[in-house]
Amino acid sequence: MVNLVAALFLGSMKWDAIYFLLVVAAVCFLLYMVYIEITLRMARNRHREPLPWVLLSLLVSPLLTWIILLIVGDKDD
Repeated sequence: MVNLVAALFLGSMKWDAIYFLLVVAAVCFLLYMVYIEITLRMARNRHREPLPWVLLSLLVSPLLTWIILLIVGDKDD
């Protein structure tokens, strides 16, 4: 039934392209979440508040945030 509806509204090549784009988007999302998790752990290991670092990572770039965290080092209390 679903294939019949798909054949009526879109050709199979269009569905293949849509599936491919969805898979690529899901993989990119998962990779970005891994980068965010690394940022979170780096901030915690350096005894820094993780939320601002994660937000910075979302706004700028995870790699740049990692470099900044490496430069600022451990928080002295």
